[in-house]
Amino acid sequence: MTDPAPLPGTGRAHRGLRWFRFLAVLFTIAAAASLVLVAIDLFIGRPAAGDLFITGLNALAAVVLWRELAKQAGE
Repeated sequence: MTDPAPLPGTGRAHRGLRWFRFLAVLFTIAAAASLVLVAIDLFIGRPAAGDLFITGLNALAAVVLWRELAKQAGE
């Protein structure tokens, strides 16, 4: 028995780009939210080192994902 032909636009590459876009947006939002937490920490006088670290990690992940998305979309 043979598999049915795939529908146009539902290939693995297209699904991969959607996942990269979803993750890039997710990490961008997480970095922005972490930055808000840093501002709140500074406002109330708490040490912000941990939140700064998490903000940096989220921002780094977002940048890597956006660059990978741009690279794959250009191919």
